[in-house]
Amino acid sequence: MSEPREVEVWPCGYVAKCSVPWCRQRATTILRYLDSQGRFYRQTKVCESHARELCAGMKVIDRKRRAE
Repeated sequence: MSEPREVEVWPCGYVAKCSVPWCRQRATTILRYLDSQGRFYRQTKVCESHARELCAGMKVIDRKRRAE
């Protein structure tokens, strides 16, 4: 399977540590990677700064905003 090109950005609603091994910050974001068909592939919990780094070069679908 090829590398995912799309990622959904969700808020993290529980307390968790950032998944990046050397990072000690609290995870505030869940990144859900999607395959070429738009299906869930994998997910990871990260802090805000690593979320920006890991989303670079991908199509981002922002699910953090609430519907008003």
